[in-house]
Amino acid sequence: MNTETQYAEVNGIRIAYERDGSGFPLLLLHGYPETRRMWRTVASALTERFDVVNMDLRGYGESDRPDDPDGYDKRKMGEDAFALARSLGWERYLIAGHDRGGRASRRLAADHPEALVGASLLDILPMEYVFDQGRDGYARRYWHWYFFLQRGLPERLIKQDPTGFLTQLFHRRGEVLDPENVAHYIESFATPGSVEAILSDYRTAFEVDRPRWIEEVGAGHKITVPLQVLWGELGNINDEPALDVWRNVAEDVRGSVVMGSGHYIPEEQPQEVIRLLNEFADELGLP
Repeated sequence: MNTETQYAEVNGIRIAYERDGSGFPLLLLHGYPETRRMWRTVASALTERFDVVNMDLRGYGESDRPDDPDGYDKRKMGEDAFALARSLGWERYLIAGHDRGGRASRRLAADHPEALVGASLLDILPMEYVFDQGRDGYARRYWHWYFFLQRGLPERLIKQDPTGFLTQLFHRRGEVLDPENVAHYIESFATPGSVEAILSDYRTAFEVDRPRWIEEVGAGHKITVPLQVLWGELGNINDEPALDVWRNVAEDVRGSVVMGSGHYIPEEQPQEVIRLLNEFADELGLP
């Protein structure tokens, strides 16, 4: 994968991305607390078939960190991705998003179905569903969602030891990620404005995105873009009826568990992700 950083001025901010390969357009979106680097092993293999663009979400990596705390809802993130694709001349494309990137991908699929041939969502359930599951193991799995909603306290505590905060997050199952990647994520997390941006990402999810989805789903609106849903055998949603939950909010859903993986699927099981994304593309009739 050509890892040279490129920039595009889109949607009022500067988005960082890298691009390589040729073929059908494929856009990759990363999750928290990572950057586009998480996709590189997968992206390198997919350049044989796709024109791959791997971008940093607003607030992460080398992309801008807007000062407005209300500027991080998933519609804005989805519009960043949509505008970047348009700036590259893409009319229709495949998208794959992990974690927060999956949530932006879902929003983009709902808002611009004409632009997507399909969306692969990795290790997420609909956020409005997750926020309603305040029981059993959810308190342990998603504790940071609720911690981040508090005003002032997370900023103070995280900034006292940002390295320790992320290290405990990444090492929940031992050292399953490349230490060089983890060091990069920690360095990015320590960039001025990163903590505030990430907290705004989660706060707008609860305050803006959640009620928006509740309203849309309640009105009977379903995503029409074909979805592929992948989750880790050892991840947060391994004991949930993931496909059934997604079929409540989308018309065309397929997917499977990724064996031997926790939450960070593209890094923990890259070869399986490569195979599954190619399989999804085949099902969609892509070249």
